[in-house]
Parts: sequence; structure tokens; C-alpha cells
Amino acid sequence: GMAMHAAPNLVLSTSSELRLPLRWIAILRPHFQKTSLAATSGVHRAEDAIKLLLAGADVTMIASVLYNHGVNHARTLLDGIRAWMEEKQYRSVTQMKGSMSQINAPDPAGFERANYIATLVSFNGTKGVS
Repeated sequence: GMAMHAAPNLVLSTSSELRLPLRWIAILRPHFQKTSLAATSGVHRAEDAIKLLLAGADVTMIASVLYNHGVNHARTLLDGIRAWMEEKQYRSVTQMKGSMSQINAPDPAGFERANYIATLVSFNGTKGVS
């Protein structure tokens, strides 16, 4: 007979996978005001976590980036988030959380259009939000 065995096949995420969780966090946030939303998949840089927090995530989860760079890389991400917050004069994560989510969008009805999502997705932490 044929021998069956499990072959480990670890597939790690990349920052390019951020688009889907970013879109859904932003869409779901206004409908779940009292519920915590956790974003996962595609969080590799400080700016990835920042985008998700701005979209309304309460927490972002990281795994692949720690496999790639080691557990101490979490400090690098936190330092990057802290530096960005200081530059933009955010005093807390609570203050920044959801500041770009659907409920705060200038045109809530048109929020789900790709151009607004594209703004979040292409947001560059160094330039800020235009």
C-alpha cells in the first residue's frame, strides 16, 4: 500500500495580503462598536499595524514576521508605531483607532468604493494621511 505522511508546509504571509483584512476591519467597525476586532495576516511593518488601527482594529496579530526576523522584531514594530504616533501627535492608540473607519469617512455611503480602500492600502506611514 501507499505510505501516508504529513509534510510540513509552512506558508508565511506578506505585507501584500494586508488589503483584505484592512477592507473588512474598516467595513465591520461601524457595525460592531462594542466588539473587539482583531486583524491578522499581512502585518509585517509598523505601517501595516498603523493602517489596521486607523481602520478600526483593536489589535493586530503578528506571526510570519516573527518567524522571519525573530521574536525581538516585535520591539522594532512597537518603536515604529510609537514614533509615528508621536510625529502625528496621537496620545494613545484609542485616539487613533478607527479615525479612518467607515463611520468617520467623509462620504460613508461611498466608503466601500475602491478609491477609499486604496487610500488606506497605499497609505505611507512617513507621509501621513492626505
